[in-house]
Amino acid sequence: MILKRSLLYLILMALIFPVSAQISVHMEQSARFGAMGNLSDAQWDSIHGYAKVEESARAGETGLQKRVFGYQPYWGGSAWKNYRWDLLSDLCYFSYEVDPATGNALTTHNWETASVIDTALAHGVKVHLCVTLFSGHSAFFSNPQAQNTLTGNLINMLIARGAHGINLDFEAVPSSQQTGLTNYITLLSQALHAALPEAELSIAAPAVNWNHTFNMPAIAPWLDMVVIMAYDFYWDGSSMAGPVSGYWPLTSAFNYGVNRSLTYYQSVGVPPEKILLGLPYYGREWPVTANTLPAGTTGSGVAVLYSAIRSNSGGYYSPQNLYWDFRSFNPYYSYFTTGWRQCFFDDVRSLGVKYDLVNRRGTGGIGIWALGYDNGRTELWELIENKFANPPADLCSDTISDSGGPWWSYGSDETYVETIRSAWEGPLVITFESLSLEAGFDSLWIYDGTSDGAPLLAALTGTEIPESLSTTGSSFTIKFRSDGSNNQAGYVLAWNCPTAGIPEAKTEEIKVYPNPAAGFVYVSLNRPPSGSAVCTLTDLSGRTVAGPFPVTTAGFGIPVQNLKPGIYLLTIRSKSHALVEKLVIENQ
Repeated sequence: MILKRSLLYLILMALIFPVSAQISVHMEQSARFGAMGNLSDAQWDSIHGYAKVEESARAGETGLQKRVFGYQPYWGGSAWKNYRWDLLSDLCYFSYEVDPATGNALTTHNWETASVIDTALAHGVKVHLCVTLFSGHSAFFSNPQAQNTLTGNLINMLIARGAHGINLDFEAVPSSQQTGLTNYITLLSQALHAALPEAELSIAAPAVNWNHTFNMPAIAPWLDMVVIMAYDFYWDGSSMAGPVSGYWPLTSAFNYGVNRSLTYYQSVGVPPEKILLGLPYYGREWPVTANTLPAGTTGSGVAVLYSAIRSNSGGYYSPQNLYWDFRSFNPYYSYFTTGWRQCFFDDVRSLGVKYDLVNRRGTGGIGIWALGYDNGRTELWELIENKFANPPADLCSDTISDSGGPWWSYGSDETYVETIRSAWEGPLVITFESLSLEAGFDSLWIYDGTSDGAPLLAALTGTEIPESLSTTGSSFTIKFRSDGSNNQAGYVLAWNCPTAGIPEAKTEEIKVYPNPAAGFVYVSLNRPPSGSAVCTLTDLSGRTVAGPFPVTTAGFGIPVQNLKPGIYLLTIRSKSHALVEKLVIENQ
């Protein structure tokens, strides 16, 4: 349902949070539902419209390859009765609300008796207690007694419940409190692991670490997990409507997205196995100026649960109103009532590409805000099963780019490694569609295997696109590194199995006909190349079978009568760009 603000909610938000601060969905919904009081599960079910799922639709035994860490909001009602417990490794109960003056709990929201905790433990799911501190940071970090009280309370509460960890959700922390935050995380980690050696300490980390308030190099060694809140890139007070959790940035002016957030935490040295990429089971809707993308907002945005979007409870989430933003790789709805409104959310397609990124980067897994927001629907559980309950070698072709995507530049001081695995035994063919790196300063390496210790296939910098590359097996690894300045467009590369469907050209700039062909093919370009360009034909091993020869006009022919039947790649390369088209040669 759309989370409508009551007058009490607005007053409470104004009192708790500074007007100028970005209010996260954790903060927003904590205040929103906290204003409703201590309701029973049945009352929450009435508010959310709980829907029971048949047992057969959620039964199964799977082996998770990654951690799936779901936040369990106390306002979730009976939604937990629909969970696929075999696809959930960690449940984080939200929350112990800290009194900053004393360290005691303003409320624990029935942590001591909540049935969902008992059920999770019975299913072998690890249970964590989320601790929230959204204001009063200076008072808390300057008070050793309050810190000691909180630490002792948390350890005792884990012991009493047989739980497994603490998750700190400390938000809106001013940069002046960086040292206090670092010191408390260090002290809590030491005390927790001394009392409960197997317990885990984690944090809810911001998507963008503004002012480096979270000193990640200092605190990462004391943490067992870092759950990146890779959402709220566009929030309730945004001046522009945009994706809550865009894979790539929507615009160059606000150059942030999920890929870049994950890249940041890896680049500052957080070990991949400690990182969980937190993703949203909600969207956000704004009133906007027009049916354009991007569009300016004319009022505050409201959170919309995934279940409400998929059930079309408002009547406007219909196929004719659904759009896809190729820049951020995100769906959205745009519709008109008394004015235009836009709702951005995540679905199986947009979440799936983020799950693929988790697998390529070798990170620990994913986080979910929040469990139950799918309210009995099964497709998001099935996606988790597809991506993480089996070895991730289920692709036979894909296109990969830097953190800015095909449209925007990569970031500064980025370092990451990605490994691509295919179910096909190999070889794989790697073809660049574009390449633009700061020559001599920013670099991309490609290795023939599952690590950057494998044999080197290519070491690239600058703008010269290499010939197609071919692996010896079913995997390859890329390593990227940029310095602190002069970011450029980056790279886009496509990889394919020899027998897989090869991606067609991503633009209408090139046409090859007839296709399939026998004897002769014609190539048509929308416009002649502006600079030096060449055309080559390569087979699926990466071997050049025709060309290279110069391209100077918008149309030309290529004789292919001497080629064996099969699949080939026709590539037109200039200094900084490439157009790629699949060509099928038939029997002569």
